[in-house]
Amino acid sequence: MTTTPITELLAFTIDCSDAGRLARFYADLMGGEVTGEYPEYGYASVTAGGVTLNFQKVAGYSRPEWPGQEHPQQFHLDLRVSDLDLATEHALRLGASEAPEQTGETWRVMLDPDGHPFCLCPPLPQ
Repeated sequence: MTTTPITELLAFTIDCSDAGRLARFYADLMGGEVTGEYPEYGYASVTAGGVTLNFQKVAGYSRPEWPGQEHPQQFHLDLRVSDLDLATEHALRLGASEAPEQTGETWRVMLDPDGHPFCLCPPLPQ
C-alpha cells in the first residue's frame, strides 16, 4: 500500500529588510489586505485573491539584482493586469521602480521597494 502525502501550499514567504513595509506594498499593489503584522518577530502577511504572501525580516538582507546574479533574484512574482500602463503607474506610486533592463515587450519587469523583481503581465489575448 502506497501512502500519498497530503501537501497544501500554505503561503509563499519572502525575505526582506522590513516585513511590514513590504506587506503593505503588496497588499496595495494586489488589492489585498495585510492580515497579520508582528514587528516583534519581523513578520507580516498579506492575503489577496486567495493567495497568502508572508514577509520575514532578515538581518543583513542583501537586495537582489536584476538581471545579474551576484545577488540572485531568488524568486519573482508574475501578476496579471488588465492595463499594463495603468498597473505600472500604480506600482510606481506605491514605491516600485521599473527594472533598468527589460527582457520583453509584452510585460514589464518591476522592482519592489526591497529590490525583488516582479512582472506585470497583460491580459491573455481573447
